Amino acid sequence: MKTICLFHDIWTHYPKADWLAAHYPIDSFVVVKKTRAWWGKYLWSRLRRRGLRKVLDEVSFRVYWLLFKSASDYAKIGRLMESLKHDLPSDYKRPPVYRVNDINSSESEAVLRALAPDVCVLTVHPILKERIFSIARCGMLVFHPGLTPEYRGPHPAFWATLNNEFWGIGWSLLQINHGIDTGPVLAQGSAKRVDPLTQSHIYMQHISHVEGLPHVVRVLRKLGAGEQPRVLVDGRASTNYTHPGISDYMKLRRVLRGLRANRPSSLKKTS
Repeated sequence: MKTICLFHDIWTHYPKADWLAAHYPIDSFVVVKKTRAWWGKYLWSRLRRRGLRKVLDEVSFRVYWLLFKSASDYAKIGRLMESLKHDLPSDYKRPPVYRVNDINSSESEAVLRALAPDVCVLTVHPILKERIFSIARCGMLVFHPGLTPEYRGPHPAFWATLNNEFWGIGWSLLQINHGIDTGPVLAQGSAKRVDPLTQSHIYMQHISHVEGLPHVVRVLRKLGAGEQPRVLVDGRASTNYTHPGISDYMKLRRVLRGLRANRPSSLKKTS
């Protein structure tokens, strides 16, 4: 089964793709340089859809996180990615890499059609057009850092923590369709090595991906054997979350303070 990894040109994506390729025969990487539209165009689009108040709320949170939280996240995530690199076999060789600017471009379509994959595993943000996600014979599978259908959309670990539903912090492998994280779920699981009381939502989502990688390998092997793995989601709530704002973060801090105060003393960190 011809398999491709498709991901953004971001430093955290390469170790995950390399680990996957070291444990399953991945034919090639397709790396997308453009994660989203130019910021001005992106913000204008958000303004039209969400309104000025919501966009200012989101931007304030992004600026706050960049100034006060990103350095700590970067260090922790770096150590996590190093652990993946250390798990690679000494003779590992990265598959051929193809680079495209925009996943929905005609350039990308041409590259993918030439590669003719049976299945693609994706960690990309934009919504794919049908002419792209219909190329792979067995479908394109998005590796989502949260449990669907309850936690669709961006930053699922943030919303799961805010809702005090820590089981929602995890991973899902689902087939892409016309909706946002609404396709059939092939496998999913809650993350085991997360602590919402001490870890950021950004870091927990990377932990979720790392824990889910071996399960992605199992699904690919099942697909290669002609099986059709599925997770039944009938009757489960389906929620599409958006980007959090600074007001949401203030609510999260209040929730976390309450949870920490009620945490058993045996689980509290000692100085």
